[in-house]
Amino acid sequence: MRLTVNGKVMHLAHEMSISEFLRSRGLVEALVAVERNLDWTSREDWPAIMLQEDDRLEVVRIMAGG
Repeated sequence: MRLTVNGKVMHLAHEMSISEFLRSRGLVEALVAVERNLDWTSREDWPAIMLQEDDRLEVVRIMAGG
């Protein structure tokens, strides 16, 4: 399955949810925000949102600062 993540094309071997995708990339769900096809997604919905062919994701890491 082909996805575009933060502007880069990726290929996944099988269908997975946003949660599964983030874990596969070593990302901690509590520390990121995800936009899918120009819509911000809710963290509690990530386990149920299955990624589809040609989805476009923007994964933003939350950083503290001041």
